Amino acid sequence: MLTDQFQFIGDRLKEELSWKDVTTQFNKAYKQGVTPEALRKRYQREIVKLETLGDDSVEKAFRLIKQNPQKPVDLARRFNLDVDGLQDLMDDLLNSRAAIKFHQGYLVFDRLAPTPDNFTHNIDLFKEGEWVKWGIMADPHICSIHEQLDLLHNFYQICEEEKCKGVICAGDFTSGNGTVYRGQMQDLKIIGEDKQINYVCSVFPQTSLPTYTISGNHDLDLYKQCGSDILQKIADKRDDIIYLGKMSANLEQDGLRFMVHHGEGGLGLVRSYKPQRILDSLKADEICDVTVVGHWHISLYMPSYRDSIVLLPACFEAQSDYLIKKRLDPDIGGCILSMKVADIDGKKKIVRHKIDFLDMGVLGRV
Repeated sequence: MLTDQFQFIGDRLKEELSWKDVTTQFNKAYKQGVTPEALRKRYQREIVKLETLGDDSVEKAFRLIKQNPQKPVDLARRFNLDVDGLQDLMDDLLNSRAAIKFHQGYLVFDRLAPTPDNFTHNIDLFKEGEWVKWGIMADPHICSIHEQLDLLHNFYQICEEEKCKGVICAGDFTSGNGTVYRGQMQDLKIIGEDKQINYVCSVFPQTSLPTYTISGNHDLDLYKQCGSDILQKIADKRDDIIYLGKMSANLEQDGLRFMVHHGEGGLGLVRSYKPQRILDSLKADEICDVTVVGHWHISLYMPSYRDSIVLLPACFEAQSDYLIKKRLDPDIGGCILSMKVADIDGKKKIVRHKIDFLDMGVLGRV
């Protein structure tokens, strides 16, 4: 059901019209011939879809915009928002949804916007029967005035000392080019693609460890503007940085798989809500043994959800004015995944694992 049709029905139900009268007006307005019962069921299905999202107005608004362009004033009326609330909603949509843009007074769904590549890369993830370690991180946001480079270097030093095979990063390697959210320009210390590439290549830790990374919504800021993939260009200049693709990718060895993913939208009231929804949206054969998710700047560990070890590894960007406005306090740090793999009925499975969360906000003061 199109958004304006949904709104049309809702407005008439508020007038306490019967379904027969609502249907008569609906058929006349939209030149259709549905019965009252069919229209009621269609409307109820839309209501159920929205109710399952709870209080997540960003997700609700995204679904509405994906169906039909929306005027901000219409969203404000639908979600009962004042001026500040509407601006917060628009900031969240334009910041976290790569496919949403503002065009001629409407919030629209850009079908040409970057979409997850979902490439699969074959790399050496494990040695069967031996303990193997991987550093896990996300959201360093290099080029931000709130970047935590000293703590990032400390994290890599610990990963080297722990003899990790490498580091996996779940996106937002860089902070964008100033248009990710309203007022972002004041949060950048380096502006311009060439300057940012040179800066990242010079300050990012140079160790014996390879870094496997996807891009996040901040990395794709320039891609949305002019089609330039800054993270690909950084990886071209640094042999130790391996670019896995936009927003999501899989790492695989002998059937054992890691999914590296960058989330979208707000987190919700419960930390595990969005990661669970990501996994719930996948078919059983798409579920990986390990799921690493970035974007929300928090730490979370679920030892098994749909047979996947789920990790949100925090971030390396301190609290910005934007996050303060959103009442979000980021976790600073990363983690080390230790795992032992064995052959179970002909399939490689993680039979034991341990998570070592490194709270760099605390360790940095030790």
